[in-house]
Amino acid sequence: MPPQKPRPAGNSNRPRTGRGPQRPRVRTGAGAVKRGRDSVVRARRLALLWLSRLGTGGRIALALAALVLVAGGMTALLGQERYHPVAAGPALTPMEEEADASGADEPEDASDEEAAETADLPTRPGAAPTVPVAPPSFPAQPPASVEPATPPAAPPAQVAALPAALPRPLPPLVAAPAGTPAWKHFAVAAPTPNGHPRIVIVIDDMGVDRHRSEKVASLPGPLTLAWLPYARDLPQQTGKARAHGHELIVHMPMEPTGKDDPGPGALLTRLDEATLRQRLSTNLSSFQGFVGINNHMGSRFTADSTGMAVVMAELGARGLLFLDSRTTANTAAGPLSAHYQVPMLSRDVFLDHVMTAQGVAASLAKVEQIARKNGLAIAIGHPHDVTIAALTQWLPTLSEKGFQLVPLTAAVK
Repeated sequence: MPPQKPRPAGNSNRPRTGRGPQRPRVRTGAGAVKRGRDSVVRARRLALLWLSRLGTGGRIALALAALVLVAGGMTALLGQERYHPVAAGPALTPMEEEADASGADEPEDASDEEAAETADLPTRPGAAPTVPVAPPSFPAQPPASVEPATPPAAPPAQVAALPAALPRPLPPLVAAPAGTPAWKHFAVAAPTPNGHPRIVIVIDDMGVDRHRSEKVASLPGPLTLAWLPYARDLPQQTGKARAHGHELIVHMPMEPTGKDDPGPGALLTRLDEATLRQRLSTNLSSFQGFVGINNHMGSRFTADSTGMAVVMAELGARGLLFLDSRTTANTAAGPLSAHYQVPMLSRDVFLDHVMTAQGVAASLAKVEQIARKNGLAIAIGHPHDVTIAALTQWLPTLSEKGFQLVPLTAAVK
């Protein structure tokens, strides 16, 4: 066998016998790791060298810059999720005073503006509070500089229904204005009595909702419309209503027992006599031609003998009447109205304490029942669409049913 020639040294790229050409072998893994490690070491050394040359102020500035960058990053991350509040439902209007506070109704029917306090009212009496045969004798209020006279040891028998003790003396009894009192002067003409039962329909909360107030004023009358004194353009609104044959009263805002807001200018139990008179005067100046007032809310105020004495004294001086909406069973209006010689009437039925067509229809049937039994029924409703629709159909049927629709003043005895 012939000897083979020696392979040249260092010629590792020469093809081997029986194999294809071989590519050069390059060891990249370990070398790359070593080079990267060397770069990190050099960068660290440069950074340490640079930091060693910085003064204290430079290092503080560098630390603050790092904090700003971190805070910015956190803010960007947190800003990706934002809170979107859910819109609340529609708010109730302060006009929603809808429940029958009368004791003749079942407690579960009470859902007006003071439902919680009217649900437990006792059974409705057959008539308004008994009027004494003669006004009780009260000591006149002395001048401010004179000590009040000592009250009598025992009140007369006629005043047994009056409060046992009042927080302060009653306001002085002011004589009614000379001539015809205002409630008679501005009274709407009533049909001649024919022996048929009479019905009075009062609509509260008039004036604020102009559209629905106009619908109510266009109904056949005579109705009695109670206008909130803080509504706008009351002279124009009430003038049109009176021209249509309706009677007018002021729907006086008074303090309720609950948290409902009776509106601006309300009569409150914490107010002194001068402030109460000022608010009464302002509210009674909102329009002309009314025959009296009734209470808007007022379950707390109408039960307060001191405040109601101021109201009755003012009404007596002006020759006006009072319609008690009876939002509480503890009303002090009856005996005080007798003392101040103020004509007073009481509500029998709330029409729309259940704001459905069936609920209003049931209330109207109850009005007819009370009118047949007592000869008179006084109902209070509100300018709700369901109430207006029911009255539109019901009012034209009263005559053929044997009833007389009359204004509030026609019910004064």
